Amino acid sequence: MLGLVSELVEPKELEAHVANIVTNLLRNGPNAIAEAKRLVLDIAGREIDAAMIADTSERIAQTRGSDEGREGLSAFLEKRKPNWIQ
Repeated sequence: MLGLVSELVEPKELEAHVANIVTNLLRNGPNAIAEAKRLVLDIAGREIDAAMIADTSERIAQTRGSDEGREGLSAFLEKRKPNWIQ
């Protein structure tokens, strides 16, 4: 457990708040989400050093340069939904 709290909501507002967070998460590219999860698991508990920074930078660059990353950027610039959103 990380012991972090980023938001507090009233109990009656919890379900709607969680639904909003999930909706926002689902707007992200599925491969980008998977890569972010993988990165967090791989670096959890490790010391931040030059090797970790280089590895993280490389992973982010690969994800951004992927077909999904390019589609996301194009969709943003063209003010449209990316192709993974129905």
